[in-house]
Amino acid sequence: MVKFHLFFGCGNSSVVEHDLAKVGVASSNLVSRSIFFLLLLATFSFSKTITLLPHYCIDENLKLNADFFGAKEKFTILTIPKTRTKYTVPSLHVKSEFKKHNYSVIEPQSGVITFERFCNLAGKQTQIAKAVLKVFKQQYPCIDANLPQIKALSPLPYDFKSYSLIKVELKNSSLRRRKSSFKAIFKTVTSEKQIYFDFYIDAKVDVFKAKHKLYNDKILSNNDYDKTSIKLDKLPSKVITCKMPSNLMTKNYISANSILTMNKFEYKKDILRGSKIVIYIKEGMLVIESEAKALEDGNIGDVIRIKSSNGKLFRAKIISKYKAIILE
Repeated sequence: MVKFHLFFGCGNSSVVEHDLAKVGVASSNLVSRSIFFLLLLATFSFSKTITLLPHYCIDENLKLNADFFGAKEKFTILTIPKTRTKYTVPSLHVKSEFKKHNYSVIEPQSGVITFERFCNLAGKQTQIAKAVLKVFKQQYPCIDANLPQIKALSPLPYDFKSYSLIKVELKNSSLRRRKSSFKAIFKTVTSEKQIYFDFYIDAKVDVFKAKHKLYNDKILSNNDYDKTSIKLDKLPSKVITCKMPSNLMTKNYISANSILTMNKFEYKKDILRGSKIVIYIKEGMLVIESEAKALEDGNIGDVIRIKSSNGKLFRAKIISKYKAIILE
């Protein structure tokens, strides 16, 4: 209790002032201490708040302590079963352990928490992604792509870290998709094991498009097409990519700006229908040379129908470019 002593007279005025100063100092100290304790309480309360996420990657961790979730203390929250690579628990189970230690907990809206091992595929993610990209590069040497994203289609074995990648296998149809699945074959301690994965790849491939209209039986030249680049999932079936083959000839009409595909072409034959050729006819010990016209396309070694200069029809075997021998 603060006592006030009032003395009348000029000589005692300093005593009154001194006692009032004491009251001011005491009040100021009381307020300062209150503010300090409030700040300390706020800081303490804030540091004891934990926000739980709906999903955690745990890799090799089986015993999860409070510091795993962001707490400064270290006490056991839960233990993941060794054989489980994907483990889901009610968030209330995790919350209750924190509550025992006076933590305030913010739970995920779903009410459950999933713990997943090998989120990065036990360090094999880059290796598997590179193996997938290699298959794409074998199919399209000119592909422009980053490493694909890889995700296991089912929970991985608990001992997946000991697996060694042998190879990956993709279906041909998957090589024209940005997102699809593939099979990876691993070597284990005792045998081989197949595991299926999803992949996503953002890539472009060089293709060719017609500069102008191309009609039937047109021998393709460099002036007939331009190179362009399109998204992987826009590639048509049997598309010509990266490098244009030589000796192509149209077998269908192709409109201008069309993407060129192999089903619209055939390889130019050594002898084309309508070409003039030299034929050889055996008569006893003699070999007679004459001219004829090819009635079919053919390559060296093929047998085609020809028409001689006097109008007779024969079957002839092509022995070289523009030369054939009449068969009996």
